[in-house]
Amino acid sequence: MSDEEPVDILPKLRQDCLKSCPAPESAYKACIKRIEAKGEGDCEAWYFDMLTCVDKCVAPKVFKYTK
Repeated sequence: MSDEEPVDILPKLRQDCLKSCPAPESAYKACIKRIEAKGEGDCEAWYFDMLTCVDKCVAPKVFKYTK
């Protein structure tokens, strides 16, 4: 058994894949600005749209790091 600490590569992959999802990311950021100005509401739908795009990019890449 190895004494190495496992490294979670998922945050790095998600950050890299976020660059391939500019439309959902900008829509989410615009929603956040609207909510901050209004003071009410949420951006849950926009967040999940962005996360879905990122996860579609991450999915084929993450498995090459599993043992």
